Amino acid sequence: MTDVPGTPVKRDGTADLLKGFAVLFMIQVHIMEQFVTPDIYDGMIGKISLFLGGPVCAPVFMTVMGYFLAVSSRPLAYYLKRGIFLFLGGILLNMARSANLILHIMRGEFILDPWFFIMGADILTLAGLSLIMTGVLRLIYKERAFLYFFTALAVVAVNPLLNKVLVTGLIPSYITAYFFGTAGWSYFPLFPWFAYVLTGYAFCLFLRQTPVIKKIDIQNHFIYFIPLLIAVILTLPYASAITHNLEGSGGYYHHGILFFGWVLMFMTAYLVLIRLIDIFSGDQKVIRLIKWMGQKVTILYVIQWLIIGNIATMIYKTQNLFQFVAWFALVTVATVLTGFLFQNIQKRYLRKVSAPPAIRR
Repeated sequence: MTDVPGTPVKRDGTADLLKGFAVLFMIQVHIMEQFVTPDIYDGMIGKISLFLGGPVCAPVFMTVMGYFLAVSSRPLAYYLKRGIFLFLGGILLNMARSANLILHIMRGEFILDPWFFIMGADILTLAGLSLIMTGVLRLIYKERAFLYFFTALAVVAVNPLLNKVLVTGLIPSYITAYFFGTAGWSYFPLFPWFAYVLTGYAFCLFLRQTPVIKKIDIQNHFIYFIPLLIAVILTLPYASAITHNLEGSGGYYHHGILFFGWVLMFMTAYLVLIRLIDIFSGDQKVIRLIKWMGQKVTILYVIQWLIIGNIATMIYKTQNLFQFVAWFALVTVATVLTGFLFQNIQKRYLRKVSAPPAIRR
């Protein structure tokens, strides 16, 4: 979801590391939400898990996506086609990860609404809509970085108003959920989450256009970020309360401008930390593996949901803490190995297709 195929730029190790850690934290939080008993979920372990699966994951994904969209130079047609592809891919993933559950519903074993699970507004649908919107805004805003950032602020600021005013019932909630609203299946609606894409886009333009920012060397100027780190630590209880409250107005999925500002502060400090890890330990085997996970973020996202979503039907909210750790290890290993297998198959297929015809002698 954060890849921009065909972009002629060198891979950014820090960006890959950000996405790689996000994949790991994403897997554990999905297991926490789907597998673990309510007493653990509502306890301290659950709060820590949901926090790690909060600002470190979706905001990072979408911000990095916006950053690299600003790096690339693509026509509007690319944004429209890839946006539609990702959106429809998100719907298909909803169906695939809930296949076991939908089968039980069709058999009459569970009395549930299948559309709740099929029409969920998740990361891939958000990425698709964000691509389309970004492509349109590029035509209007051009390279004006401040316009993208002010629009990001506006997207978050009007979100509570949209939830109150526009949820009228005139438009089916399964459609509005992709844009706004607090329906149970509206996990990542365009408002407020598009703001992170716009922020990443604006950040890239600011870096490109502001010489002063380019001169900042994190390794040698780390001391200047210490007050920011302290501020993040002191406000962790505020943020944790929101990340543990996923749904409803003001919850993590539908947060307002105050939490958005906190996440930007957190991501700045987090970026410095990840950058330092990349500088001093970027060549370590474990770090290289995490970077690889960041490079393959979309396919790994799909794989882990296919595994977790279908297993959850059988063990939903029944697992203890030890089982949570075991499942995290098993799902992570299975996801990585399947990702490697997919990569090798993809390479062999592409090599076979793109190979020149044999010359007869």
